[in-house]
Amino acid sequence: MIVHIHDITAVCPRCGGTEFEPLTAGPLRLPSELRCKACGTISRYLTLLDQIGEEAMRRANRAIDQLKKDRPR
Repeated sequence: MIVHIHDITAVCPRCGGTEFEPLTAGPLRLPSELRCKACGTISRYLTLLDQIGEEAMRRANRAIDQLKKDRPR
C-alpha cells in the first residue's frame, strides 16, 4: 500500500521506499504500524501522515515566498 494524500507520498525514513504493509488486519488507525516492503522498517501511520503534512507545509511556504518575490511593487 502507498500512503499518500493527493500528490504527496510518504516515504520510509530509512530507505525512501514508498510501499508499506500494515502489521495488523482491519482499518488503519493513527497508532497502526506499517512495515516498509523494501527494508522492513516499521513506522506508525501517524508518523507517515505527519511527514506528508510537513511536506505540504514546505510546499506552501515555498509558494508564498515565490509570490512575495514575483509581486509587483
